[in-house]
Amino acid sequence: MKNEIIPLDEFTNKTCKTLKNYSTDFSTIFQNEERNVVPKKLLHISELGENTLMLIPSWDYDGTIVEGEKDSFEKYEGSKLIVYKRNKSFENESLDFIKQTHPSFAQKSSFYLSFEEAENKNWFLNTYQSHLKENFEISGMDMLRYFRYSQFPLVCKFDITKTIDNEVIAKVKVTFGKQNIDLRILQKALNEGRNFVSLKDQSMGVLTDDWISQYGIILRYATINEQEITFAKWILISSQSMLSSKKELQLIVPKEWFTKWNSWNQSDEILYDKPQHVDAQLRNYQQKGFEWINLMAEVNAGTLLADDMGLGKTLQTITAISYFLEKNKNAKFLIICPSSLIYNWKMEFEKFAPSLKTNIYHGSNRALTDFIASEDQILITSYSIVRNDIDEFVKLIWDGIILDESHHIKNYDALQTQAILKLNGKRRILLNGTPIMNSISDLFPQLSFMLPQLFFSLTKFRKDFENYNENGIVTSGLELLRKLTNPFILRRTKENVAPDLPQKTESILWCEMNQDQRNAYESIKNQIKNSVFLEVKDKGLGKAKLGILQGITKLRQVCSSPRLLKDETDFQEYSSTKINQLIELLTTNLKDNKVVIFTQFIGTIDLLSQEFKKNSISFLSFSGSTPTAKRMQLVSEFQDEKSTTQVFLLSLMAGNTGINLTKANYVFLVEPWWNKAVQQQAIDRTHRIGQNQHVFAYKMICKDTIEEKIIILQDKKQFISDEVISTDENFVKNLSEEDIAFLFE
Repeated sequence: MKNEIIPLDEFTNKTCKTLKNYSTDFSTIFQNEERNVVPKKLLHISELGENTLMLIPSWDYDGTIVEGEKDSFEKYEGSKLIVYKRNKSFENESLDFIKQTHPSFAQKSSFYLSFEEAENKNWFLNTYQSHLKENFEISGMDMLRYFRYSQFPLVCKFDITKTIDNEVIAKVKVTFGKQNIDLRILQKALNEGRNFVSLKDQSMGVLTDDWISQYGIILRYATINEQEITFAKWILISSQSMLSSKKELQLIVPKEWFTKWNSWNQSDEILYDKPQHVDAQLRNYQQKGFEWINLMAEVNAGTLLADDMGLGKTLQTITAISYFLEKNKNAKFLIICPSSLIYNWKMEFEKFAPSLKTNIYHGSNRALTDFIASEDQILITSYSIVRNDIDEFVKLIWDGIILDESHHIKNYDALQTQAILKLNGKRRILLNGTPIMNSISDLFPQLSFMLPQLFFSLTKFRKDFENYNENGIVTSGLELLRKLTNPFILRRTKENVAPDLPQKTESILWCEMNQDQRNAYESIKNQIKNSVFLEVKDKGLGKAKLGILQGITKLRQVCSSPRLLKDETDFQEYSSTKINQLIELLTTNLKDNKVVIFTQFIGTIDLLSQEFKKNSISFLSFSGSTPTAKRMQLVSEFQDEKSTTQVFLLSLMAGNTGINLTKANYVFLVEPWWNKAVQQQAIDRTHRIGQNQHVFAYKMICKDTIEEKIIILQDKKQFISDEVISTDENFVKNLSEEDIAFLFE
């Protein structure tokens, strides 16, 4: 007969029934002991029917599994009676942990979910992993019939076979046990945000967090051909965990490069010396920007410099171009910008790197072959010209291509965008303070130009990254986009770099007239030139000054807008380059900034007001005829902390004294004039006590016009103080016949 230990209560109630009439004492037979131990946490997974998953917690006290509410239990060990006091605080912590894993568990004493809820957003897999990390022993997985996960771990073999330009080709094999997984099925699971794949035995293969961290991004953005994948090498910069485990990948993106990259991110150590022939002192953040462009160029990666307007994107780019040209003076760079900015680039090169040879490719007599045959190093042109001449441009391989205001290719299907995407360039630099104008998909063509082969299609890009929930909260898709693109996009705001900035920066914003405006200007200039010279000849310079001043004023009006000349009916449909440029800036780079705009002509205020209304730009304005009380009311409204008004538009003379506009940090002088003191007083409406921002002031000057010549005369006649020339008449009076000939030539 097998020996068996019988519990005391069973022995007394059953075996010892015959002794019930007698007193019994077992104290000398059984010894009592009380134990307090920390149990093991257990979680049993089971199914309730065909669509419900249950999680059943329990605790293991030295081999005895307990559930329920009792505070203690007994157990015999030979002649010992062991009384276990359950560790309720420990058990309750375990229950609290389970309750926190799903909102529906909070008020429950039993834990169950539908299969659909358990699979939603990988809840089960995440919970499974979190319980393992909390030292739960999980059982029951092998008994599940309908909700099954494979017990085999994922095994991955990844071997580089070759590289072609900026693409990497590798053989990949993923298995669970003996089952080989189709890479397309794996890619589909990753794109859908699932951490598992279905296996042939109806179980699910778990894609671990470590594996996804290492291979997930690469497989999501790879082209698959059976067991072979092709992917853009730039993904490796965004997924450094892959590099650390695969030494062969370090041949593609060298370890030494990552050493410099980490240094750039973590210190202010100078990695690249500024080229000697760049005539500028780079601020700290500009040095970092120049170095960043160089770093990415070393691995053939394009860059998007997205600094705020006024922080020197052009200077940083010119410095990078100069650095490249120091290494290879025969290199050819292409700069593409809006036509209104062509001469800004030309002037900036002349200012900061005068030794570089630039060429403007514009107008009807352009010839690309002339540039190629010349010693010129930099070709500056516009988006529309590239679109029209794309058949010529695609024949060339440029050492570098720069897209200024790159949102001009935000519309992927536009002919202009498609033309730009056909260009061949070794280095690609995009400049844009506002690369996203309307939606995330604005980035797709810009990124496609900057990092070819990285993204498959606009359809997939939208599916992956344009998903917002109904409350507008950013999804994990956008977090992935940030991870993929973060190394290649550099964005600094004025606030980020405040210590490096002067309190006020004044610049010239060069404007290139469109053809209609240029024709109008030349027509008026020829009329005035003939009459002015004739009047000077007949009356003498002193008596001709009124006619000279009227002629100068008329030409300045054409520079602002031909429509200001009401008597010239042919001009009333002509557009203004200055107004167009202002509208573009206010709706792009400066759409989130407060701006003050000064103009000398009342007609310009009217024209700008019309355009602001058309483009839904909020504004306030006044001129000399506005009563003082009304002016102060408008200023207070603009200055109010809650004000959302973007623009304050006012006449130069009415607004150059006595008002405070410190809520603005950008100032535009649409029609600069000879009197620097008046202009300075206008700018100082923003740059005064109470201003806690850095002020950026721009004088808008039309290239190759009387406006540019007045600037030249100002520099030439520096000895004439603004106090001496206090009126327009005095300005003309101090001009010589030679000066007048220069103005109207």
